[in-house]
Amino acid sequence: MAEKKIRVSHIGVPGNLSVLKLKSYLRTAVADAARTENTEETESEAEILLVKVLVPRPLGLRAGEKLFDKVLQGIVDKDPRVARVSVEFIDGEVTQQAIDASMARIQKELDAFGHVLHEQPQDEDRE
Repeated sequence: MAEKKIRVSHIGVPGNLSVLKLKSYLRTAVADAARTENTEETESEAEILLVKVLVPRPLGLRAGEKLFDKVLQGIVDKDPRVARVSVEFIDGEVTQQAIDASMARIQKELDAFGHVLHEQPQDEDRE
């Protein structure tokens, strides 16, 4: 089996969203991030997609942890293209510098632990 490519997408959430609009924004943004430029299904199956959501801290506090858990888990459960979604609260607005810093941290994690993403759980092998 060929090793899958790991693709990381960042989503910057605007701080001026209401909590109600946040749900639909996250669903749309993650779906857009999951789309590949090549729309063939085989292309999306050949990659592992990690999504990092950057949220201004005040909006994150208003929305609460349960909202993020519920919405993002629903996305991961429904979209097989998305392997993992994580949230990072940042001070101030989401800027390119914040995205670059987050990408640097993710790259260090991938260098150290990326091989784990390629390993299949034993339960999947038995089916």
